[in-house]
Amino acid sequence: MAINLEDSIREAAAKVREYVEQAAVLEVRTFYQLTGAEPLSSLDVERPGAYTEVRLDGDTKVVVPMRKGRDETMELDETLFSIHERNVATATAYRAQVLGALIGLLQRR
Repeated sequence: MAINLEDSIREAAAKVREYVEQAAVLEVRTFYQLTGAEPLSSLDVERPGAYTEVRLDGDTKVVVPMRKGRDETMELDETLFSIHERNVATATAYRAQVLGALIGLLQRR
């Protein structure tokens, strides 16, 4: 029985290690698609709108959606960026919840 328990612990530890390696970098990509009165088959392909990369060590990279304003100056696309920020917050909270559950599981072992 002790061998089965040890094997189970090793397998669980390997799965946790794999998840932590995968969770080391959180990427959130938000896309947009041009729509109009055209039939669905002729819709434009999705295009990158915003991108965020968050590493476990705290390093972060953010690409924000910009557009030309009426006076030809660059301005933030606030609506798209707001959607992207909500996506980042949701993904970050989910990752924290899963990592917390994994840590709790290991502490009980």
